[in-house]
Amino acid sequence: MRAGRCTASRSTCSTPGGWRCSPIRALRRSVWQAGRHHGAGLVNEPGALSWNELLTRDPDGAKRFYGEVFGWRTSSMDFGETDYTVFHLAGAGEPEARTGIGGMMPMVGEQWPTDLPPHWMVYFAVADTDAASLRSAELGGRVAVAPFDSPAGRIAVLNDPSGAAFSVITLP
Repeated sequence: MRAGRCTASRSTCSTPGGWRCSPIRALRRSVWQAGRHHGAGLVNEPGALSWNELLTRDPDGAKRFYGEVFGWRTSSMDFGETDYTVFHLAGAGEPEARTGIGGMMPMVGEQWPTDLPPHWMVYFAVADTDAASLRSAELGGRVAVAPFDSPAGRIAVLNDPSGAAFSVITLP
């Protein structure tokens, strides 16, 4: 696979579940091809995956890249003072925000340390963001960004005890 400046490694892994994965070195991520296991079977329920969001300093480049790699289309939505991008699967017609498969937020402003690289953030749904943040800290995790209200719901950014970052969200 080749898209833009990114070349996928020739090494792939396969599992008994039938899925295959190839690392894309420039992204430090992998692409995944479903086999018998088709991905998340439950979303937007407490404890389950809710959203994936790209945080980047180059939104225009990211739109081009993911459009070329996956055929994704984009739409914009107002997210407070930020121009938020919603990714959509390839298809015909004008994409709508409600059909989004992920989002993208530009890393602009003082809240983004210059040494923080662009990254994908995973969001897990929770019944109570404040309670989940407290529980995470009790279990050795860290609250990286305290709970706050957003147009999408109440969010906090947490780190597990090993430092891995993730977000939790209480959906409206």
